[in-house]
Amino acid sequence: MSAETITLLKEDVLTLGRMVDSTVGKVTNLLKHDDSIRLEEVENQEKRINDWSQEIEEKCLELLIEKDKLSAKDIRTLVSCTIIVAKLERLGDHANRVGRIACWAREEEIDVPEELPQMSAVVHRMLQDALLTFVTNDLDKVMEVLQKDSQVNYLHDVMSKRLLSKLGEQEQASAHMGAQFLFCARFIERMGDLCASVAKRVHFINTGKRLSKSPVPDKG
Repeated sequence: MSAETITLLKEDVLTLGRMVDSTVGKVTNLLKHDDSIRLEEVENQEKRINDWSQEIEEKCLELLIEKDKLSAKDIRTLVSCTIIVAKLERLGDHANRVGRIACWAREEEIDVPEELPQMSAVVHRMLQDALLTFVTNDLDKVMEVLQKDSQVNYLHDVMSKRLLSKLGEQEQASAHMGAQFLFCARFIERMGDLCASVAKRVHFINTGKRLSKSPVPDKG
């Protein structure tokens, strides 16, 4: 397979990644009660993400038919691209769910726990770094992405413990609000996991080896 074919395929994946990146950026701003962002923008982008994901997957499958002409790295790249695309599409789905909760909180003028926009901002950076790693094959960046995932997990745990400790003492409306924010935190945590998975997949493409462990959590 020619280097040009691989380059064009990676450009398609990067285009998808930029769509998801835009969505995550909008959702982060929604969590900050940014009045300039509309939920419709996030929802409309989700359809484009889904359509583009399917198109890239079909391209990869067509190229894999010529497996006898492919190098081991070419095969790893094609298979991994289908997996990365699926993870990006899933990441966009979770971001859409977070956007709905953020929009609800904004409309109801409910304060969002400070950890949620912090988590989303870290995930946004993780996604950008994961995409940069995919383009440049900079494997040092892979470990940076995994370290940021530990930050997301730490913020998730801190917020969840605080909200869960209050649920039994709250009236129904407040308890419902807390539950929604717990769901939101879980969605963002999963977004971080997906970014980490993309970075690990890039490591596999380039080395043929799998990364199974993440760095020790950074609580800073």
